[in-house]
Amino acid sequence: MNIEQLLLTVLTYGCLYSVMTVCLNLQYARGGMINFGTVAYFAAGAYAYAIFTQEPPQGLDQYKFGFEAPWWIGFIAAGLASLLFAVITGWPTLRLRGEYLALTTFAFAEVLHSFLLNERRIGNGSVGLSNVDRPDISVLGLSENYAFMLAAVALLILTAYLSRRILASPYGRAVDAVRDDEVAAEAVGKDVHRLRFEIFVISAIPIGFASALYAMITTLVSPDLFTAEVTFFVWIALVLGGEHTIKGVILGTLALVTFEEVVRSLHFETVRAAEIAASVEHMMTGLIFVMILRWQPFTRFAKKGAEA
Repeated sequence: MNIEQLLLTVLTYGCLYSVMTVCLNLQYARGGMINFGTVAYFAAGAYAYAIFTQEPPQGLDQYKFGFEAPWWIGFIAAGLASLLFAVITGWPTLRLRGEYLALTTFAFAEVLHSFLLNERRIGNGSVGLSNVDRPDISVLGLSENYAFMLAAVALLILTAYLSRRILASPYGRAVDAVRDDEVAAEAVGKDVHRLRFEIFVISAIPIGFASALYAMITTLVSPDLFTAEVTFFVWIALVLGGEHTIKGVILGTLALVTFEEVVRSLHFETVRAAEIAASVEHMMTGLIFVMILRWQPFTRFAKKGAEA
């Protein structure tokens, strides 16, 4: 086990997933919205980055769009794509509440996944887009692993800072009021639907930026990378760290990523043993989730689950 590489991997991917967890915390713990479609904004941003930076189609390529733009244009496009998808899905879904909102956002994410899987003209279907462009890191005098790790850390710090500023402002207190009692908030003149919609859309933008970094690191975007498992992972990390606290959700995400990466870094003699270890990893993650809900039965998440 290479400890240095393990730490780099945990910090890089832990920070990228933490960006999603912080944004989900903004939607759920403060906005009162149960969003089970988080992975859709991650996928939209990653595909936007790949499409904008990809070379035009050649030979056997089946995708139709490749603009060969600089990486920074793709990075901006990723944030805008996540924002646009949040606008498209948020307008009809945010009229719903509780488990109905959760199921509808999950359905939108599954529709997007099916579209990317079957529509080859957009992202090459199940094959995906490979050799995704990444910026030239050599000018910084750093290795790529360290440069992308620092970029992920910087994005997380910026996301956490902006989230904290939003929540500490009068606007954030209005969002809290909507979460606690919509009727009372409307009675004092707050536009409940507008506030929920704004938080839903704003929180999608950092997820798009995180997905652009993810695409740079992996140099591949394909439907297999953006399944419902990503959404469940982020929710487990949120509950593990504890809602209402930005530090908590970040630590919860880093702990969960560390657990999974340690299991993956173990050496197994046979393919069968590796498959069993992967299955045990999912079982342990689910067990951790159940134990947390059992020992913290009075969290908002548990209450909503009981009501559903």
